[in-house]
Amino acid sequence: MEKQKALPLPALVATAVGVVVVQSTMISMLNGAGIGRVNFLVAIGISALLALTYVLSFAELALMLPRSGSVSAYTQAALGPGLAIIATLSGYVAVALLGIPAELILVDTLLEQVAPGFVALLPYPSLLLLLLFCLLNLRGIDMFARIQSTLVAIMFVGLFLIGIAGLSGGGSAAGGPAADLDAPLALSLVALAFWGLVGLEFVCPMIADARDPSRNLPRAMMIGLALIVAVYGVFCMAGMAMLPAEKLTSATPHMDLALSIFGPTAKVAFAALAILGSATLLNTVLASVSRMIQGMAQSGQLPALLARENAVGAPTWALVSLSAAIAAVRAPLGMDASSILALTVAAAACWLVAYVIVHLDLVVLRLRLPQHARPFRSPYFPLPQVFGILGMGYVFLNIAPTPELAVPIYRNVAAMLGATLVYSLAWTLFVMQRNPFRPDLAGALRDNGAPHE
Repeated sequence: MEKQKALPLPALVATAVGVVVVQSTMISMLNGAGIGRVNFLVAIGISALLALTYVLSFAELALMLPRSGSVSAYTQAALGPGLAIIATLSGYVAVALLGIPAELILVDTLLEQVAPGFVALLPYPSLLLLLLFCLLNLRGIDMFARIQSTLVAIMFVGLFLIGIAGLSGGGSAAGGPAADLDAPLALSLVALAFWGLVGLEFVCPMIADARDPSRNLPRAMMIGLALIVAVYGVFCMAGMAMLPAEKLTSATPHMDLALSIFGPTAKVAFAALAILGSATLLNTVLASVSRMIQGMAQSGQLPALLARENAVGAPTWALVSLSAAIAAVRAPLGMDASSILALTVAAAACWLVAYVIVHLDLVVLRLRLPQHARPFRSPYFPLPQVFGILGMGYVFLNIAPTPELAVPIYRNVAAMLGATLVYSLAWTLFVMQRNPFRPDLAGALRDNGAPHE
């Protein structure tokens, strides 16, 4: 029985932006505004062009090979199962296992400020949030769609209201948003700004549940990109107008901004908004990454158990395994968010590696299958892909927010990529019994019901 197409355009847009309207991104964007002021707005503009390149590549590939595995499916077809496993495990599963615990620590820290009695009674209440969204996602895509659209709407309205209120209030910070343009400083902040524009492709694993995907999937990512640039542009300008640089570069500038605009009475309301943002991230990652894991299992890249679905079509074992792994990483970290800063930035670097691989996937498949049906075609090929690869390389080489973090960040990147490389080679050679670097183009077309070329 064919599954009902439960995700209309608004739900797809909500999925695309679900990983960036969160506390950690609010903090990093305001930190960038404190460092660069108007130059950070320039960096956001450059990052938006860079983000557009991966949106174009993902849109074409997702509609050409509409598989829930997303990156793993595209890369297995273009570059072989070895790189497919590396791209997905390092670029998405590792990011989930490192980035989500960081966000959960922020939730617990915020609750400790506004409800210390609750945290004393139940340490790490964020794990309850994780359990809640695992259970909700197990109820299927209809529940996901309703929750996601509501959460994202609340987050965007809340952030826009804060930004507009901050700008209309006139501001009290010395100098306001005005500052001298400094091209080297703006370029140095592109890596930080780009962190606020990643993850739009999280909508691609939902393609099997999307209504009219040929039309709505590209539109969802492009609308999402425009919304993110607008909301964080206004949010950062409000921060520059209302807070001095030392406040913007603090550990909790988002809370400082809300309090400077609305006063102390806004503390609880903003804490609730921030926690809703974390809930949006959880909902998006659990839904999307679990389907990537399911797609990998369907392609033989992970154990077959992870491909199983329940009665409502949710990837049961992939969801449960991912949630349990996140909890296992979160629990021993305590309440010190700074302890995993190097790990989360390293995860972002691995995300960039996945983006470069996706650009290469598109180039290879354009050259090998020039006549294959493509409901969406990246315009001006290969210019966006070349610009994207070069830009991602630049961001990767400049991803350390401070010089002293460079060594631990790149050491963590090497460890994650090394671990996924070892698993990839062992699994493809001894379990799949395949050449890790031989593309499986015929298999990808067969899995999608397309004729061989």
